[in-house]
Amino acid sequence: MKLTLEKLFDQIHKVPQIPEVVRELIAQVNNPDFDFMAVAKNVEKEQVIALKVLRLVNSAHFGLSRKIGSIDDAVVLLGMGQLKTLIIASGIVSSVSDIPGINIKEFWADSFLTATYAKWLAEQAGLENSETVYTAGLLSGLGTILIHLADPKAANEIDQHVKAGESRPEFERKRIGFTSEEACAALCERWKFASELVDTVRQSGEPLSHDPVLPEACCVYLGRFITQAKRRGLTQEDMMADFPLDVWKKLGFSEEQLNEKLAELLTLESGLDGLAD
Repeated sequence: MKLTLEKLFDQIHKVPQIPEVVRELIAQVNNPDFDFMAVAKNVEKEQVIALKVLRLVNSAHFGLSRKIGSIDDAVVLLGMGQLKTLIIASGIVSSVSDIPGINIKEFWADSFLTATYAKWLAEQAGLENSETVYTAGLLSGLGTILIHLADPKAANEIDQHVKAGESRPEFERKRIGFTSEEACAALCERWKFASELVDTVRQSGEPLSHDPVLPEACCVYLGRFITQAKRRGLTQEDMMADFPLDVWKKLGFSEEQLNEKLAELLTLESGLDGLAD
């Protein structure tokens, strides 16, 4: 029987879940009156998340002058914005176990970069909701995880065709009737995320096929394009030769800006790779 989006979750033995504290953070990401310190107290109770965050905060990447022993200390030294990002990323990573057929460490490294690039692009384009874009970039690959969990044979076939150069959304639609972004959006709806985030995820695989075009989805699409090109070892020159300029221009950028902005973007690091260990 062919897999459908309606039956997707029925085929998964254990649908990924995220801790309530992470759900709260994502739901409140754009609320300036949100009591982050109260949530930080709850993070201390989520031992897996707290340990991941503290281990990363104490890594060489952050270069802090003293060892951090609590989430409260991390708030003081990192600031609420950066710590919020670490907690959300850690909670999402903790929701997914090892998946046969997927290099989970590589999967998360790519997701972290996609999110980092997407947020930078959103900021450069003057979008006000760059935090939502970041979260969408972080989540957007989870649809491939769901398909692997529900139908490993179909997932492996899709992966092989994509490696051979076929469009992932087009082949997914042909093979299983829906895209991995649509699957991810359905998961986000189950997690009761805001419609803005759900729509950004859903449209991020083919942003120009929707009306109106969401610039947030364009940011995620470009973030993933650059991440995948980097994963394949392409140079900046190679990327520019095949760059989706139609999506780029939807963000208000010109073709003449591509070389300079791409060079700057490629210097960015996610700083989150330690979360996937």
